Amino acid sequence: MSDVDFFEQVPSAARSGPVRTCSHSISPSNSMSEFNYDAFISYRRSDGIAVARWLRRTLVGFRLPAVLRGAYAKKLRVYLDTAYERGTSDFYQQSIKPALLSSRYLIVVATPDAMRRPGGAEDWIEREIRDFAAGPGAGNVIVARGAGDFDGPLPGGLKETFPNIEIVDLRGAGPLWFLSFSRVVRLSAEKLKIVAPLLNIPPEEMPRLRQEEEKRQQTQLGAVAGATLGTLVAVGGLSVLALINQYKAIRANDDSMFAASSMIGEAANLRADDADTLRTRRLIIGRGCDLLDKADQGTASDPPINGIVTCRLERGAHREALHEDKEARKEFGDAIERAALSHQGRARVDSALALLQAQQAYAEYLVRQKDMDGAGRVFADLLDDSRRLGKEHDGRAQFIRFEAEALGQTGDLHVAANRHQEAADSYDAGARRVEALARRSQVRWSYRGLSDRRMAGTPVPAGGSAICRAGPARSRGRAVQACGRCRLIR
Repeated sequence: MSDVDFFEQVPSAARSGPVRTCSHSISPSNSMSEFNYDAFISYRRSDGIAVARWLRRTLVGFRLPAVLRGAYAKKLRVYLDTAYERGTSDFYQQSIKPALLSSRYLIVVATPDAMRRPGGAEDWIEREIRDFAAGPGAGNVIVARGAGDFDGPLPGGLKETFPNIEIVDLRGAGPLWFLSFSRVVRLSAEKLKIVAPLLNIPPEEMPRLRQEEEKRQQTQLGAVAGATLGTLVAVGGLSVLALINQYKAIRANDDSMFAASSMIGEAANLRADDADTLRTRRLIIGRGCDLLDKADQGTASDPPINGIVTCRLERGAHREALHEDKEARKEFGDAIERAALSHQGRARVDSALALLQAQQAYAEYLVRQKDMDGAGRVFADLLDDSRRLGKEHDGRAQFIRFEAEALGQTGDLHVAANRHQEAADSYDAGARRVEALARRSQVRWSYRGLSDRRMAGTPVPAGGSAICRAGPARSRGRAVQACGRCRLIR
């Protein structure tokens, strides 16, 4: 019986056995001794090399189960040009073609790029199929689908020449094929369809071959699963220890940042009435800011924003004292940016208050620099943000104070520019906010020097410590008729 008759007797429902090849000239009795190779793999390098290498490695390393090893055992010899090629003047004629004609089977890896190349360029896959068909192996052709649609076109006109040729599905084969359990099961079953004809295993032995191969796969997967589980347990233990140590390090770093921020805040509240106190204050804040900067770089936790902003503002004031305007503006701007980002990431009250503090300090700096336009813009931002953030954080008294301060200082700017009506409106709006704050906190507010300056009509420079509305005051029936910078009387 010829090979073609032998394979054609397998019913279509049982094609999980060996593939139906196109052999018609080689018999099982003498086929293994007349060829140097059991199979020649033809493929396109651009998209088929991974499957081709996996296939050769799998076939060469395949060992039959013990129950079949006595009758069919042999080590397969598979030619793949990347494994055997040697550079010569005519590589195909002197190396590829001799190996092709001395191979029992031709395995064509079908991929999208394996179809005929456009432009009339020489196509080695078509050439290999044509030369193999003219050689002693004749129609012993196996097709392995390596990529693309399973029913896609086949190279070299194989589908037209052999319309009933069976295709082995090797899609997904490659270096990481073992990472998917379902892929391992499918490829292990598919490879047997190629192994069987190469080893001349008859169809009646295929059930036993599949059964033994499944047992082997289960054993191997069990070993892999056991090793993986052991590795995961070991790695898990190390990970827990690492997480504990990391947590301790984070806690220590967070404690350091909190302590530094607290130290900075206490020093910033010191009244610098004399040179020694001022020197001590600067020394504590400077060292605290250095500690906070180092801690901030060593953790992914958010640093205390109050300390960060205070450090930037203090450095900005120091730059101002040195008449370094560009560097001072950078420090004030960085304080505003850090506070805004902190509140954007975590909408906390301390971040919101730090943002308003930075804006007010920057606006006052611009006033001292006689940049009234810039100061007006920053005070406008302060007014808008104090109202917006006050709504977000339940209208707390601190936000009302910043709003009133922004209105009062905006009035100062109007006074300096002789815009008395705008100044009056701004002061009145500030007065209303202070009245609301007084009602909430049940404390008494006073405007030091307000009456004397209002009655005398004395112009008050912007940024002054005692503010009043220049010109006649308009009575609105309120206890406070005009608003300037307010002071809390205990």
